[in-house]
Amino acid sequence: MRRELHNDYNADVAGNANSQGQVGFTVREAAGRTGLAPHTVSYYGGKWGREHYGRFIKPEIADAGQGTAKRFSRRNLVQLRVAFLLRGAGLSEEETRHLFSAKGAEDWWDPENASGQDALLLVRGVPAWPAVDPWQLCTPDLRLEPPLSWAAAVVQAAGPDCEFVHARFQSGWQPRFPNDSTDCWILEGAHEAWVVHIGQIRKAMNE
Repeated sequence: MRRELHNDYNADVAGNANSQGQVGFTVREAAGRTGLAPHTVSYYGGKWGREHYGRFIKPEIADAGQGTAKRFSRRNLVQLRVAFLLRGAGLSEEETRHLFSAKGAEDWWDPENASGQDALLLVRGVPAWPAVDPWQLCTPDLRLEPPLSWAAAVVQAAGPDCEFVHARFQSGWQPRFPNDSTDCWILEGAHEAWVVHIGQIRKAMNE
């Protein structure tokens, strides 16, 4: 199993408050918070007039025009970081766009989400399952030892600051831990999988 860890966060920067009292971040500020280049933030959140090009997320505070006219919410910051990690590991643009528009996933990116710091996003690689979204959110107790699921085990092994694990399985993923059938069912038979420590990213974006 190959493990890839990305833990770079730039210095904290202050957001801009809009007229409703919400905190908004410009493209440059969002880049500083998430560790992305400004042009990457613009691409991920921009309207380019081309189908299937960029626009993984929608800036929630202000979305008029391009570049510095945009204002990103803290939830957007989580989305940006998650998109960056998954795209860097090989998830297609189409699947990345689908993830952030999927029904039921709206609250996954909220730094104030009640699922807290133990939330893990599991993303299935090849082979795909027909008519099934290739991801699952699970919330194992990451402090419990020994761990009860594969997802909890790999994050524990990677360390407390781990935000991303990329794994490949020559013979396909198979359940090994007591809770794998409920916590990691989406990975059954997968030859590639990604684990995104959503809780860790939420915490970083909320500081």
